[in-house]
Amino acid sequence: MAVENKVKVAVFGAGSIGCYVGGYLQSAGAAVTYIGRKRFAQRLKEHGLTLTHLERETISLPPGSSDFHITPEYISHADVILVTVKSQDTDAAGKALAWHAKAGALVISLQNGVSNADVLRAHLPEHTVLAGMVAFNVTAAGPGVFHSGTEGGLVIEANSDPRLAALVTLFTIAGMPIETNENMDGVSWGKLLINLSNAVNALHGDTLLTGLSQRDYRKALAASIEEGLNLCRSAEINPIPTGAVNLETMIKTLRLPNLLYKPLMKKMIKIDAAARSSMLDDLEMGRPPEIDYLQGEIVRLAETQGTGAPVNAAILKATKAAFEAGVSPKLSGRQILSLVKT
Repeated sequence: MAVENKVKVAVFGAGSIGCYVGGYLQSAGAAVTYIGRKRFAQRLKEHGLTLTHLERETISLPPGSSDFHITPEYISHADVILVTVKSQDTDAAGKALAWHAKAGALVISLQNGVSNADVLRAHLPEHTVLAGMVAFNVTAAGPGVFHSGTEGGLVIEANSDPRLAALVTLFTIAGMPIETNENMDGVSWGKLLINLSNAVNALHGDTLLTGLSQRDYRKALAASIEEGLNLCRSAEINPIPTGAVNLETMIKTLRLPNLLYKPLMKKMIKIDAAARSSMLDDLEMGRPPEIDYLQGEIVRLAETQGTGAPVNAAILKATKAAFEAGVSPKLSGRQILSLVKT
């Protein structure tokens, strides 16, 4: 049910995630301006915006109903700016926002990684910049169609700004799970550890469920997460899991034999049969990866402690090679496990 709301929102970097969260706000009555690439502008103009989910009802917005632009000056009226660019584009986004954002606009980073909000703050010292986290995946499923194949919602850094409260209300009306949290550092690191799965999926080249059905695939993923978790603990970082299951339990569950794993998996997280990682989508579309802000972050954390992260370093190297080749090597679970053991 749509409602009137005076808060004007801009989505800066309206790709799959940006169109998805922006569409939810638009469906609830918010005035939303999208800033993104020309192909997205054309598709929404011709086909409208359709948001599907493995459990929630479909949201459909008609062709031409979304205010979509390809240049950043159109954010100048926004009270709230949601930044959804890829991590490697955050610095450029910060420079654009510093030039075009309205004085006092609330800026929220809804990006992967752990340092994007700080990068934006460096460019926007006079603005309130909040960290945020998207706990679900989104893939393009057709012209103007975006599908979320996993459960989860949004987490945004707690703040007393009334515009944040209005945003939470709008997302809630639209049916998007959302919460605020004072410990976004822990939330961001927890999501980063879960997102280490993106590169493993890109190396596998198939759906998440197909990969997770192989024990060796799961063991390689568990080794990647465990290595990252141990390094976080050594650095006195306490990652907060994005779901109901803690990270230690997840690691143990991933290593179980298939007979024990499959029934437990259904209770831990819901994933539809078509869900894939955004990194695999990026690989197939010829876009640069966020691997330096995922496995690369773990490798850098190890370097600050004077040690190594051999599992994540191996995945980092293989993933970069795949992107240089422009195609997934389509490794089996056994091959991925062998890769991280060498």
